[in-house]
Amino acid sequence: MLNKKQYLWMGLLSVLLYAWIIVARGLGLESVLFCLCSSALIVIGMVDWLTYEIPFGCNVFIAVLGGVRLLTDLSNWYTYVIGAFCVSGLLIAVYFITQKKGIGLGDVKLMAAAGLLLGWPKILAAFLIGSVAGSVIHLSLMKIKNKDRVLAFGPYLSFGILCVMLYGERIIDWYLAFCGL
Repeated sequence: MLNKKQYLWMGLLSVLLYAWIIVARGLGLESVLFCLCSSALIVIGMVDWLTYEIPFGCNVFIAVLGGVRLLTDLSNWYTYVIGAFCVSGLLIAVYFITQKKGIGLGDVKLMAAAGLLLGWPKILAAFLIGSVAGSVIHLSLMKIKNKDRVLAFGPYLSFGILCVMLYGERIIDWYLAFCGL
């Protein structure tokens, strides 16, 4: 599936993201969880881009990280439980409304697992960022390179999740201020 060069690039990107996360968030349990998650997101992005499938094991791994986050922050348990269902619930509805053609179940599972890790405000921001990035980039690729309309959504969702893991509070605060809230 992946060649040695791709594995090398994914490893290098993981190391860079680990450093970036620790610099941005400090060293603590949350940073460790986010570092581990970033490695899974790199794999998801690469594999989905090439095959249009998100590895189930990566989603399970992120869900386990979310379970650890939930268990270490029990006073805010509802934030993580709502996070697991708010975006994935919307996506599963799209999946059935479009008769399994509008979104893949891997994307649904990714957002459920990441929602459990991030909580509901951050997973909504991640979904918005990923959707905008996917729309802009994919429409550009369709225009410039005559790329097919079929979209591997995992790389864009992974990008949104990474952005929120790095700067989630700032992004949400900026958005709320922008909206006058």
